[in-house]
Amino acid sequence: MIRALRAIGIGLAALVVLGCCAVLIGGPRLMPQVAALLGLAPSYSGSTGTVGGVTIGGPFKLTDARTGAAVTEASYHGRWMLVYFGYTFCPDICPTDLQKMIAALPAAGAGADRITPIFITVDPGRDSAAPLARYVGLFSPKLVGLTGSQAQIDAVVSAYRVYVEKVPPASPGAPYLVNHSAFMYLMNPSGKLAAIFPPDVKTADLAHRLADDTSTSPAS
Repeated sequence: MIRALRAIGIGLAALVVLGCCAVLIGGPRLMPQVAALLGLAPSYSGSTGTVGGVTIGGPFKLTDARTGAAVTEASYHGRWMLVYFGYTFCPDICPTDLQKMIAALPAAGAGADRITPIFITVDPGRDSAAPLARYVGLFSPKLVGLTGSQAQIDAVVSAYRVYVEKVPPASPGAPYLVNHSAFMYLMNPSGKLAAIFPPDVKTADLAHRLADDTSTSPAS
């Protein structure tokens, strides 16, 4: 009972606005993710994972900000992907989550070398290749930054069921913010969803889950 109540509390917390970055964890498109937080086991079908009968993940065509190379989901087959969506103008939530993601990798054990951490921008209008490459480089040379056209970003956002909403600037000349969901997605080496991590996951817990999932979850 206590565990169930705690799970419900986590799920409800996922429906609030976090911090001055205005990161929204909610909306009808996110209900499969909230279900995952409530402890509902994801089911798998086809070539991508599903949660509550809704597919999460799938094909994409983007650009590696550091190399300029065109990449697709197939570019990472054979490796685990730890995927996070955000943007470089995010005041605090995105940097905090990226630091957590990078810090968890060395502590994840032997499987860490098979995990590619990926940051996909939800703000391609400002996050072109050069600024995005500089941004991800601040966190780790291993962190991959992916950008693309607005249509390409819209497609991958839709595939991963990410909530994104541009917020008008508070005053003339001020930068706009972007409301967005802040989950981390672990995709297995065949591109299937293996786990969803909530925004409040602790670094140590994330590392433990990554170590466990990459050693026990199916690779194909």
